[in-house]
Amino acid sequence: MVKITVYITSYNYGNYLDKAIKSVLDQTYQDFELLIFDDGSTDNTKEILKKYEDHSKIKIIYQENKGMPKTCNRALQMSNGEYIIRLDADDYFDENILLVLSNVLDIRSNVSLVYPDYYEIDSSGNVIGLVRRKKIVEEANLLDLPAHGAGTMIRKDCLKDLGGYNETISCQDGYDLWVRFIQKYKPENVNLPLFYYRKHSDSLTTNSKKILETRKDIKNKFVEDNGVKKKTCIIIPIRRKSVICENLPLKIINGKRLMEYAIDEAVKTSVDKVVVTTEDEVISEIAKSKDINVIMRPKELGEFNIPIEPTILFVLEHLSKKEQFVPDIVGVFYITSPLIKSKHLREAINTLIIYDADSVISVKENARLHYIHDKFGLKPLFNKRALKQERDFLYEESGGFVFSKKDIINKENMVGKSISHVILTDEEGIDIEDKFTYWLVEQILKNRSVIEKMNNQKIARGY
Repeated sequence: MVKITVYITSYNYGNYLDKAIKSVLDQTYQDFELLIFDDGSTDNTKEILKKYEDHSKIKIIYQENKGMPKTCNRALQMSNGEYIIRLDADDYFDENILLVLSNVLDIRSNVSLVYPDYYEIDSSGNVIGLVRRKKIVEEANLLDLPAHGAGTMIRKDCLKDLGGYNETISCQDGYDLWVRFIQKYKPENVNLPLFYYRKHSDSLTTNSKKILETRKDIKNKFVEDNGVKKKTCIIIPIRRKSVICENLPLKIINGKRLMEYAIDEAVKTSVDKVVVTTEDEVISEIAKSKDINVIMRPKELGEFNIPIEPTILFVLEHLSKKEQFVPDIVGVFYITSPLIKSKHLREAINTLIIYDADSVISVKENARLHYIHDKFGLKPLFNKRALKQERDFLYEESGGFVFSKKDIINKENMVGKSISHVILTDEEGIDIEDKFTYWLVEQILKNRSVIEKMNNQKIARGY
């Protein structure tokens, strides 16, 4: 038996594979075995591997293409190590990664997973950035930013106890494992950059939409599989007055009133209650015609200068006294974000449950360099452009929705101390705040309708 099993998965990464293998063999800590999986490569991978076939620490496995999760599970089954760590064939390790990470697991028996900071490199191997992870406990109590799938060392027994990797997903295997892992075991990290992660056009991480959709599915499956049920209410506050245009909620966009987009998606989310609250009789009648529970609020709560919290407390008091309904989770969904779907609302609820956060908000990632004005004019908000730290990542609130535990809502704030998030694409996160964004949303909805019609015609024709 060895201390550590390192395994490399390679599919048509022959150009990088030799570098990855050598980075393992050159480790300062040598109590390891190396499993190399050629996952059905059609490039020069086999030629690279030939020179390592007789190496005492290496076992090479040739297989038909199985994909990452199945290969990870096969590595888990074949592993002889107490700890296990993956290296993707286009990345490589710092010479001290096995020494440092195994030392953490050796010393801290209550820790079952440990991961480091890492360098980002381009396709030519040039360092283009340093990603520093927030230190767990000292800087991060809410564990909603997962460890990297590769370069993370795990106690093998714990990984087996969790059932290994989910083979039903095609990507984000590390995220799926993280969601399951943190419910039962403790992770740790070290603020040393100990592996090199290659970013190039073939990297899966370039497909952000696929990643976000897969993460939605992972969260949904986890909550369903574990039978977690929280009584949930979605409140849709609708004010007829608007600084954008007259009668904004009643405006017809692509054949449907603006307010109906939010109502329809909230209903599709299948929560315990969907409530429209308004001071306007016309809006009330339209909502009632869609079989929606309407709670009329006092007119003063619908004024522009009044925050949302008094309205939420008013609705919750009404539900408690009149309907004996007290939710565990309360969501506020604004009609000015008609591109948000029920899947986003469901993800927010699942995120709140999985990470036990106080609140979840909808955000868009903002990667632009930001400035503040100081004595000498504009100054970058973060001084080191090349240093990418989690604390430096910017998230822009989309204004679409907020979900919170009911008990943390008060008259001054409905967002608690620990705030998680649901990432929306730039399109999904458009909030109607002026005439331009109104026009933009209108064009997107019309375009979606045209595309949907074309797809339906293709299906009807048997294409």
